[in-house]
Amino acid sequence: AALDRLVAARPELSVLSAQGGWAAVLRVPRTRSEEEWALGLLRGDVVVHPGHFYDFADEGYLVLSLIPEPDVFHAGCARLAEFAGEGA
Repeated sequence: AALDRLVAARPELSVLSAQGGWAAVLRVPRTRSEEEWALGLLRGDVVVHPGHFYDFADEGYLVLSLIPEPDVFHAGCARLAEFAGEGA
């Protein structure tokens, strides 16, 4: 639900379809490299993995863990939305 709200607030972001698992893949605009996305978010205390850690062939993916406590995850999604807006 938090990811649904994130992409509703920021339509330039999208979540790749999955049938389960402990992580979600977020498609982000190529306004920054994956490294810039990950490092910029880290400065805001949000930890994500760039897609190339998972052998995505193209740029523009972040991998998010789905196992943090709900409040932590919701706060991270809010910061991610804010950071995405800074790159627009």
